[in-house]
Amino acid sequence: MDSFYRRAFRVAVPVAIHSLIISAINMADVFMVGQLGEVAIAALGISNQLMFLFILLLFGMGSGGQIFISQFFGKKDFPNLHRVMGIMIIPAVILSLIVCSGALFIPHILMSVFSKDAEVLSFSTSYLKTVGLSYPFAAISFIYQIVLRSTDKPNVPMFTSFCTLIVNITLNWLLIFGNLGFPQMGIEGAAVATLIARIMETIFTLGVVYLTGAAAAAKLRNMFDFNRLLIKRVFKTSLPVFINEASWSSGIVALNIIFAQLGTESIAAINIMESFGRITFAGIIGIAHAGGVILGQDIGAGKESEVWDNSKKFSKLAILIGLITSLILFSAAHPVILIYNISDNVAQMALKTIMVWVVILPIVSFNCLNIVGILRCGGDTKAALWIDIGGLWMIGVPLALFGAFYLGLPIFGVYSLAKIEEVFKFIIGMHRYLSKKWIRNLVDDIS
Repeated sequence: MDSFYRRAFRVAVPVAIHSLIISAINMADVFMVGQLGEVAIAALGISNQLMFLFILLLFGMGSGGQIFISQFFGKKDFPNLHRVMGIMIIPAVILSLIVCSGALFIPHILMSVFSKDAEVLSFSTSYLKTVGLSYPFAAISFIYQIVLRSTDKPNVPMFTSFCTLIVNITLNWLLIFGNLGFPQMGIEGAAVATLIARIMETIFTLGVVYLTGAAAAAKLRNMFDFNRLLIKRVFKTSLPVFINEASWSSGIVALNIIFAQLGTESIAAINIMESFGRITFAGIIGIAHAGGVILGQDIGAGKESEVWDNSKKFSKLAILIGLITSLILFSAAHPVILIYNISDNVAQMALKTIMVWVVILPIVSFNCLNIVGILRCGGDTKAALWIDIGGLWMIGVPLALFGAFYLGLPIFGVYSLAKIEEVFKFIIGMHRYLSKKWIRNLVDDIS
């Protein structure tokens, strides 16, 4: 096998499997809570919006740092690699404490943005008060996983997440339904299971990192031995990424608020669809991260002549994986939906919404690679920012509002209009990619 493909799959496969496992955890929650009915599915869906927003903000912080982690690893500069870890961890933990406080002290206010249904609010508030305690643990493990994927241990997040999946599903079975003499806690049992699984994931991750002496095994004094030039450059490069993810995630939340106004059945349908979407996105995420890591390492190592050729190979892989995933999802959607304890109407709404995702997936796949992997790997974060949030806020959100409140379309129609943003991002993003302005070494002059 060509050395490029060996390198690509060495990173992409573990990241894809890790993403698949994370999605499987979410899908298992939706499926098992779904046995309690549509109200419980809707409650879980709106509760997870806070976690979704939090993870994407973490991703914004982590992606900015990942640019430097990859380039420093390519340069074999471990002291500065560890300093970047410290720069990433401090804001991540602060953010987690803020979000955790919101979940603990004002959950009803946060959830009332998405639904006015008293039963849905009661379930979601109960869930959020418990699962909110998991956010600081998620922040720490998330940053370490980014470093592991960008350096010498891309398999570790895959294994730790698999352990998390087993713990989560087992505890769900015990605590949601009261099996083997455990209390029957319903949706709150799912929250307890998630909390324990997150704690275990953090312990597993840190244990492997420091016991194996991975590149991520930084000592505290080294992580917080800050270099002013490095801090300035990391923040200058990372800020557009953070704004990108904050704006994008808030736009997705805005879309979910619009979808939620169409009723509890629509919330249930879109939550089922999103659980499918996360599962099918695994391979796409794998290629996008592999692109960012490998192209970033090559730029940091001074191999800029290889970067353009490899980026074209990544682009072809991304579109191919998008097509294959579309075919798989098209074949599997209907039989899997039949497993859920939902009405025929919700099942039809979910199926039609999934079909919209099937059609747009190859374009989404390239867009993800281009924005998350290619443009960001060389620090072209401002272009990535404007392409991503421009498509969402100028096209996706306005068209969804128009479809929901002016045309009165059902959920799958509103979702179709929202996804037109991906066509815009493909056209503008392709132009920026072909310009080659994203190929920049950011660490060559930092010692």
